[in-house]
Amino acid sequence: MRKVRPGRWNLMAVPDDDSPLLLCLPYSGVGATSYRRWPRKIGGMTVCALQPPGRENRLREPSPRTHWEFAESLAGFIGELGGRPFAFFGHCGAVPYALETTRYLAEHAGSLPLWIIASSWGAPDAGLYGRLNFVDLDAHDFVQEIVSMARQMGSTLLPEMASMGAELLRHDQVVQRAYRHPPGHEIEVPVTVVGWTEDTIVPSEEVFPGWERVARRLEHRTLPGSHFEFLHCPGELQELIAAMPVGADRNGRSAV
Repeated sequence: MRKVRPGRWNLMAVPDDDSPLLLCLPYSGVGATSYRRWPRKIGGMTVCALQPPGRENRLREPSPRTHWEFAESLAGFIGELGGRPFAFFGHCGAVPYALETTRYLAEHAGSLPLWIIASSWGAPDAGLYGRLNFVDLDAHDFVQEIVSMARQMGSTLLPEMASMGAELLRHDQVVQRAYRHPPGHEIEVPVTVVGWTEDTIVPSEEVFPGWERVARRLEHRTLPGSHFEFLHCPGELQELIAAMPVGADRNGRSAV
């Protein structure tokens, strides 16, 4: 198992200790550093916060224009892992990217994730979720939105950074609105859907219904906290992740 050095998709080197990787996709408008408060290890898994093009240290690269384009790029990084077991964590708008990347890998005979944790996102075949996916893109104040979001993440943005963040956040909403889960497509791997007790952005009553239509191997979990609770990876979330199965067959599919 060779060591994967720091690169475009991974800010930190991937250790060569054979541990399965938890690939964490960033929330809309932000990048890999949104996972800075997560531990490096959870159970037997190594946390790897992903950095897509167009964010933070990849700001000069064009952001993917579709979820499929995103998936194609991420699949290249996953190929560099040499078949190493991995899983996806996605929160809210990151969930469709995890699903589309899994579909891309399945269609191109790539290694599949062991499982997906889909936090604060409802059944993907039913549409979009969250207030921002329904605002007027031309009239909405995305600068104030990203400033408020950064504040909840424990950061203060300079005006120039707020402007760039607002541009990215708006771009993410444009891309998200074009996403459609393929009709009749069944997700290839086990999915754990997570709702949060105090989430007012995507409440649990919107999160859980309908996932059984698209995921045969499905689990529902409710954790205490608000929409942004995931940012510091509370103990309940760590316990959930640590308990997930990490065995896999030669095709990268979960062994359970």
